[in-house]
Amino acid sequence: MASIARFPNLSTKGCATALSLLLVVAVAVQSASVVARETSPLTPTEAVPEQQALVNQFCLACHSATGKAGGLVLQGLDPTRASAHPDVWEKVIRKIRSGEMPPPGGPRPDASVLTGFVGKLISNLDLAAERAPYAGRPVVRRINRTEYANAIRDLLAIDQDFASDLPPDGVAAGFDNIGDALSMSPLLLERYIKTAHKISRLAVGTGDSMPIAHEFRATKTQAEWQGRGMPFGTRGGVLIRHYFPFDGDYQLRAFLDTSSGLSPVEGVRFFQLQLPVKAGSHTFIATFPNDFAKQEGPSPNLGGPGGAPLGGPVDVLADAVRFTIEFLFNGRRLKVFEIKGPTTGEAAFGTVPGPPTLEKVEIVGPYNAVGPGATPSRQKLFVCLPKGESEETRCASEILTRLARRAYRRDLNTEDSRRLMAAYTSARQNGRFDEAISEAVAAVLIAPDFLFRLEFDKPGALAGSVQKLSGFELATRLSFFLWRTIPDDDLLALARIGRLESPAVLSRQVERMLADPRSDTLVDDFAMQWLKLHELEQAQPDPKIYPEFDAGLRGAFEEETRLFLRSVLREDVSIMDLIGADYTFLNGRLAKHYGISNVSGPGFRRVSLTQHGERGGILGQGSILTMTSHTTKTSPVLRGNWILTNLLNSPPPPPPPGVPPLDESAVDGKPLTTRQKVERHRASPACSSCHARMDPLGFALENFDAVGKWRTTDEGGTIDPSGQLPNGEVVAGPNDLRHLLVRHSAEFVEATVARLLTYALGRELDAQDQPTVRKIVREAEPGRYKFSDLIKSIVRSAPFQMRQTSEGS
Repeated sequence: MASIARFPNLSTKGCATALSLLLVVAVAVQSASVVARETSPLTPTEAVPEQQALVNQFCLACHSATGKAGGLVLQGLDPTRASAHPDVWEKVIRKIRSGEMPPPGGPRPDASVLTGFVGKLISNLDLAAERAPYAGRPVVRRINRTEYANAIRDLLAIDQDFASDLPPDGVAAGFDNIGDALSMSPLLLERYIKTAHKISRLAVGTGDSMPIAHEFRATKTQAEWQGRGMPFGTRGGVLIRHYFPFDGDYQLRAFLDTSSGLSPVEGVRFFQLQLPVKAGSHTFIATFPNDFAKQEGPSPNLGGPGGAPLGGPVDVLADAVRFTIEFLFNGRRLKVFEIKGPTTGEAAFGTVPGPPTLEKVEIVGPYNAVGPGATPSRQKLFVCLPKGESEETRCASEILTRLARRAYRRDLNTEDSRRLMAAYTSARQNGRFDEAISEAVAAVLIAPDFLFRLEFDKPGALAGSVQKLSGFELATRLSFFLWRTIPDDDLLALARIGRLESPAVLSRQVERMLADPRSDTLVDDFAMQWLKLHELEQAQPDPKIYPEFDAGLRGAFEEETRLFLRSVLREDVSIMDLIGADYTFLNGRLAKHYGISNVSGPGFRRVSLTQHGERGGILGQGSILTMTSHTTKTSPVLRGNWILTNLLNSPPPPPPPGVPPLDESAVDGKPLTTRQKVERHRASPACSSCHARMDPLGFALENFDAVGKWRTTDEGGTIDPSGQLPNGEVVAGPNDLRHLLVRHSAEFVEATVARLLTYALGRELDAQDQPTVRKIVREAEPGRYKFSDLIKSIVRSAPFQMRQTSEGS
């Protein structure tokens, strides 16, 4: 494997054979991918009495009709006909591979016997799936608010945060695009109607031209801004992408954060200018230059936007350094304002000298509005302009037909056209042509064909049968999977002429779409949800114990992981690089936090980790380590659980009721290490089985504290990062853990495919989907699990290209 080559001490043979081990198995079990590969092409399995004998001897004592341990009954089921009960036997496969069956400590067969048993189950299940593909049936679902905002951007050329106008979406199976969690309530429909009219007026330019003040709070940190267009050599501030609805004059205002030391006792401290602006989307930046950083040295670490700002100290009269704030518009510097230091009067009220930070900015206008202008929205929308009243109906039909075809993701029928023209005609009776178009655009944006992803059974289809999607339905699935938005004209054109179903054409379209910047959504949406990185926002390390942690460091953690994930996507390398990469992305502050030298400045750049192997892959990144810790200490349990759940798709069961919290008390007056506290906790038989799976993985990361810094001791003494897996393997530290995960790559790849497929289909997977997951892994193995190969295999799969008809068809 390409990723294995970065670890010269690892055996490539171990990867090639890919023994199936979820890192917690009690025995070495041959991986599903290897079994399927060695039996490919799939052949029927012969009835093997030993399979039933094994079940009778080692399983039925607990899993009989009377025992029902774990709710699993194997009595009366034939393992040689596993496909008759896939939900049961897929669970058996998972339990055996994880080492939970047969129970550790009890009688169990040799590893080779279990290997053969699992292999025959998998072969039986996969062969049945080849003969009768299972596609599943996603429910009718609403496009979520992220998809809605992206669709508006592509449909009407308005790039604005309309997602914030809608309430947060429900989450199921770990994602916010799952149909079961995307219903439509009357209250939510009202929000969509209100937002649709707001958007249509902006697009057409028919809104009220009275001046309005739009306020934007300064909430992001420097690390978050730096990768999104904020100039280098600046500190803090805001970057606003705003839609200006009319040609006219607008005021740009910036207000200092009075809580940071510049109290407006003698007047509000703000800076403003007015300038003419053409209607459309523009970028406004207000930020602080770091002109004096080198001369004056670092200033105190201030909280708030920007994290630890640079610049020298300011005395009461501002004699040492005169700070400035600058305005930029569409990347062009408009003006630099000098910020006076606190006056004597303000100093008397306790103002603390120091670099200023920003509280908010405002955009106010328009003044002297002269009309909507030639905005990108109007250019995209008005494909014709009537020269007289006699041409209006024809032109309106052309405008609305073109818009609705993109919005509905299909060709229009007669009823579609009639409804659109009825909305236009009704509005035209009481208003101008542009106003009537605006009302009709709003009607498109609240139509079920736009707000919902609709797929229809073919007439006469047998109930419960599998049918191929139409070209338009396939284009919609593909676009929402890779871009989280509506299909573009290229996809719709191919769907219209029936060419999108061609494997070669579909492969070229996937390559084109992955090369498009819109595929960044696979990082910003899929990967961030898959790895649960949104939980970093709720992490609150105790400031008394971890004074170095603030909003700026949190933002740097998130940006490191985001850039790292994006590099794996853009460079199209093996997804095993997520575990075994020997590089990351750092700025000066984060590098210092990690103890890595020769990195300075606020900008993030790719940094080699050949001298810091413990930091390789996502398991060495502060984002993961912080969000899997408690407020005051690390948590091997949380970290082990995170690895099992998110990287291996093998979550442990929830703790039984009544489990006491971790005992923090000392022994004989001596504090215990975190490891010792956890070991005391897991001594209970009720806890030991699950902790045996989680704790060794978490112990391996104990050298990282609760904010991701390297350490060798904690409050109770020297850290022991070793742990023994149920199969007897010892993992001692993050390098061992990383190498072990890479050696047993099939488990991580299979888990990643399962999460990607869930996201792509918008539904939770079930037992009948597991043969598809294994097939995708087999297909991607020759290319060493390149990201694009996994995507292409998913797009070719039966669940993606097909669907079950309803039982009532």
